[in-house]
Amino acid sequence: MITAIAMAVGAGALIIVLSTFNGFEDLVKSLYKVFYTDLIVLPAEGKFIEFDSTLENTLKHNPGIASYTQVIEENVLAEYHGKQSIFTMKGVDDNYFTVVNRLKDHMYSGDLKLYFNGVPSAVLGAGVAYMLGVNVMMPNSYLTLYMPRQDKQALSDIANAFRTQQIFTGGIFSVQQDFDNKYIIVPLDFAKNLMGNQNEISSIEIKLAQGENALEIKDKLSKELGAQYVVKTRYEQNETLYKVMKTEKWAVFAILSFIVLIAAFNIIASLSMLVIEKKKDIATLRALGADAPLIQKIFLIEGLLVSLLGALSGLVIGLIVCLIQIKFGVIKMPGASFMVSSYPVKIEWSDFVLVFGIIVAISTLMAWLPAHRSVKQLDQFIPGNV
Repeated sequence: MITAIAMAVGAGALIIVLSTFNGFEDLVKSLYKVFYTDLIVLPAEGKFIEFDSTLENTLKHNPGIASYTQVIEENVLAEYHGKQSIFTMKGVDDNYFTVVNRLKDHMYSGDLKLYFNGVPSAVLGAGVAYMLGVNVMMPNSYLTLYMPRQDKQALSDIANAFRTQQIFTGGIFSVQQDFDNKYIIVPLDFAKNLMGNQNEISSIEIKLAQGENALEIKDKLSKELGAQYVVKTRYEQNETLYKVMKTEKWAVFAILSFIVLIAAFNIIASLSMLVIEKKKDIATLRALGADAPLIQKIFLIEGLLVSLLGALSGLVIGLIVCLIQIKFGVIKMPGASFMVSSYPVKIEWSDFVLVFGIIVAISTLMAWLPAHRSVKQLDQFIPGNV
């Protein structure tokens, strides 16, 4: 029973931890989908690309592309009622909110609009609004943005070194700290005017048609656009993040597997004691004609039955705990936001197969060692080695 309970605890812990990592991975991916689209086209060199007719026709005539949006990003100095800080201005066109981006599900205050009665409007991250003290509910709530000029005149005339424009603050979003503390989203034309750059953009964000394969469309676009453009999938835009998450998951899995391995040493102890208790019975079986492999098989099956009983019980317990957490969110997350109040959990049946396979492998090894050794030791107690 001690051996079975130890294996059950190990199996249940593996399932619960792996499912929690799956939940966090799924949560992070869903949050990053708000800002990272299926595909993005970037310049191979430099910061900007020219959106010419050739590029536009390539995107329009690709059946795998449902929609796309032009984007321009640059750091700006933002000022609101005397408070200043540097953030990233993201200029977008009308498609950004309706097709490519799902920011409307993460609005904290105000409205998700680029224009109010024809007046350009900015949508701020919650962290940006907090640092500047922005209140979108106040009338005439305007933000002043400063952009350094990039011409020779700016070097000689300090008073005119910056382009300056005011923009109405219409809404605040809250997605994830990396985005909330960074972005000020403005209309694309407003961003171009502030930068003094009417013909160039930073990137093109693409939403694929339903059922399309991102890698296939990426390869096709890369060939059509040529070496001057780089096309990246959502995974490639966050490659480091996803790799870290996978590494953390499998590192924890390896640690817990070692714990299960240590718990499985109980099998060696219990089988060794069983061999000592059953010496006379084994001698009787040998006298009746049972050979060493048969006796060894008996102890091997005994060890496997004990460990597999514990493993199956642990898998069931782990499944029940995960289902309860998914349904009721019993274990709350410290410092949770309004989006996530409890630890996220996602059940993947491949984890059950993996955990069961690991336990079977460990149990077989631990049961075979004492069974093999005990049979050799018992031969000396059988007269005539019948």
